[in-house]
Parts: sequence; structure tokens; C-alpha cells
Amino acid sequence: MALGVVLLLIWLVLLIRFPRVMVPASAGVVAVALVLAALVALWQWVSQRHTDELVFNYRYAPTECQPGKPLQLTLINQSSRSISNITWQLVGSPAGMNTNMLDVGGAGASYRHAGPLAAGDEWQQCYEMPRLRSGYRAVDLEYRAERIRADVH
Repeated sequence: MALGVVLLLIWLVLLIRFPRVMVPASAGVVAVALVLAALVALWQWVSQRHTDELVFNYRYAPTECQPGKPLQLTLINQSSRSISNITWQLVGSPAGMNTNMLDVGGAGASYRHAGPLAAGDEWQQCYEMPRLRSGYRAVDLEYRAERIRADVH
């Protein structure tokens, strides 16, 4: 932070002292910075668009999963690109509500799928049920993924 302030002050002094040279040079630096910012924004937009095409289908399926892991996830990559290092947080709420009824503390119920998921592929996994707030049953909740992050290839 201090280095940035020092560089800004030096640039201002040079701009005041040598405006004929510094104005065109500053314009060039600003143009390059704007181009780089635009490229980063475009890259993030494309990456987010592909990440948004991941479909998380959660079901409470104690009969289809192994004992102790009743929460079944089917993850479908509807994107045209391969995706890996997928992380998300699980939210469980009653129908028609947005309140998270999972008693997960500050860290949240975070999950990860490290392997690559090719375009059009699906992956299925059963998970342990996180603790629920008192008065709620796992079968009565709707589950969804939030805060989804992934690497697009």
C-alpha cells in the first residue's frame, strides 16, 4: 500500500514538472490498464457463464445411498467446456423459504469435487447429512448449492 502511494506521488510530481512528456506516457499506461481490465472482466464473465451451467440435483434418498450418507447429489455439466475443482456450499430450507435450516456454523457446509467433469457428463455422490436446526426433518427440506466456484477449461 505504501509503495502505491509513493509511486502515485512520484507520478504526480513528474506530471507537474514535465507535463509534455508525462501526459502521453500516462495516457498509454491508462490505455494498457483499461485493456487488461477488460480482458480480465471478459475472462471472468465467460468462466461464470460456464459455472452457471452446472446443475446440482440434491435428493434425500436414504434407500439409494449407503448407510449414514442419505443426501444424494447428481451434478450435471451442461456447459460446453470441461470444469474442475468445483466447490459449493449446501443450503437446506423448507419449501418456499430461503432460510438455511442446516446447523453448520460459520464455515457453512462446504463441499468439493476436484476431478474434471467433461461437457455433458454427470457425477453422482452420496453425502452425510449435516446437522439440522431443532424442529426440522431432513425429508422436509429442499436442498440447493450456493456460492459455486469452479475452474473452466
